[in-house]
Amino acid sequence: MSITFDKYHTYQEIEDFLKSCISEHPNLCNLETVGKSFQGRDIWMLEVTNKETGSAKDKPGVYLDGNIHAGEVAGCETVLWIIDHLLNSYGNDNAITYLLDTQAFFFIPRIAADGAEYYLSTPHTVRSSLREWPEDYDEKPGLYPEDIDGNGKILTMRVRDPNGAWKISSKDPRLMIRREPNDLPLDGVSYYNVYREGLIREYDKDLPVKDAPPKYGLDFNRNFPTNWAVKTRQPGSGDYPFSEPELKAIADFFVSHPNIVLSMSYHTTGGYILRPFCTQRDSAMDPKDLQVYCTIGQIGEEITGYPCKSIFEWFTQDQTRPSVGSALEWFYETLGILSFATELWDMNGRAGLPKRPSHQYLSMSHKQLEEEGLALLRWNDEVMGGQLFVNWQKFDHPQLGEVEIGGWEPKFGRQNPPISLLEEECRKNGLFALEMAKSAPRIGIDKVNVECTEGDLHKIEVVVTNEGYLPTHGTFNALKMNAVRPVKVKIDPVVNPAQRENGQGGIEIVSGKAEQDLGHLDGYLAGNDRKKKASWMVRGRPGSTVNIIVTSGRAGSATTTIEL
Repeated sequence: MSITFDKYHTYQEIEDFLKSCISEHPNLCNLETVGKSFQGRDIWMLEVTNKETGSAKDKPGVYLDGNIHAGEVAGCETVLWIIDHLLNSYGNDNAITYLLDTQAFFFIPRIAADGAEYYLSTPHTVRSSLREWPEDYDEKPGLYPEDIDGNGKILTMRVRDPNGAWKISSKDPRLMIRREPNDLPLDGVSYYNVYREGLIREYDKDLPVKDAPPKYGLDFNRNFPTNWAVKTRQPGSGDYPFSEPELKAIADFFVSHPNIVLSMSYHTTGGYILRPFCTQRDSAMDPKDLQVYCTIGQIGEEITGYPCKSIFEWFTQDQTRPSVGSALEWFYETLGILSFATELWDMNGRAGLPKRPSHQYLSMSHKQLEEEGLALLRWNDEVMGGQLFVNWQKFDHPQLGEVEIGGWEPKFGRQNPPISLLEEECRKNGLFALEMAKSAPRIGIDKVNVECTEGDLHKIEVVVTNEGYLPTHGTFNALKMNAVRPVKVKIDPVVNPAQRENGQGGIEIVSGKAEQDLGHLDGYLAGNDRKKKASWMVRGRPGSTVNIIVTSGRAGSATTTIEL
């Protein structure tokens, strides 16, 4: 089954595509459900590797997911693009063939399966789950988003009010800008309040309209245990870490796949490659990990055009109260996995606007913000044919009277790329993920030497090497926490002297442990300690064969057979 990226795919279409992958590529794919969503949908995980070169659990693992937030559907599409690209390129592209021969990829395209379906099939949005939360939720006074004009979109309402905080730009009547401090309520001058399109519960015309609290307040990306905080400190965090079935499924998956060494999660929007830390400055990170993040991040910048930035240093407006409980924190800080998260789609960048850390927007003047709004409208008109902005139309609101409804297309303009730009977005970000995957550690057997020293006495030496960029522990944070099994090499089969005398196959070890711990090996990132040697003195009949087996936590395995 071919897949095209001229649409955003429904849950059923994703399931059909994943099932077609295993039927058309049985030598490369396994499909399993890692759990169920709140509404009972399967959370699908596709494993991709060449089964003939070994099982996925015995290879370095690369994990990729999307759509942890329901509306960020471009993330799911990017994961699907990578799957499709890998399967169609295997056997034709040398680099991809090598990756699938030596590594394993684990894909969960859509974590928020319920919320994404709701997002795609209704005018509404939801952060993550369709489970009401907090559980004591009760509808309160305020504005509830609704598609009141029936055009299938929930846009923006502007309502005349002499005390309003907004006004129409004199340079473009579509653009709403902030009222200046010296704007007086004079005759002939119109000011506005700006709201999301919707209806107001317990409307009182004498009081300001406020947004009602969301019915579905959960945020899956605040439900991970690292730095987790209760809802009064961190909105959306859930009742406790991994309280949501979708996230518990992710946790169980990682526990059962300790070979994962790299991860990438796809979000929208903004056009950034995000890296740890989320709650600390770069100075708190191991310098060698920081170097790796910056080096791989630079590759991503060159491919995608998106800068690689620390979440804490670039996006945290109040650094005394950073957002906590994210997947990125858990992957890197707790599991020691080298992890990135990409914010796909950069509408501002398409319009030629500069990148700024979040806190800088707080210091921008109204005039500067107006110029940025005008630039976006010009880009939409000149490049996109005006399709991403809905012109203001008068509407008789049942509570507010005459309003105008319009504004930016919220789902496939602001939050996700329009269909015409979707595949381009998937492609460039998918290609970066594959470049990232190439950095994985890979254990190999560099050399085996067998020397007959006397009669049936032999000396065996094995040189084990790390052929990859990263060390076998992946990150130095993982090494510090002792989170990754070391490299071990063993000789097999081993018999005792009596068994050997009775003619049983195998060898008798005279010196050296049958299994030897080599610790961890550098990658070519450092290169100082990439190779280590194990040796044994053994007795065995000439012509006997033995296996040398090398295993590791996150760098894969290697096996060779030797003859005495």
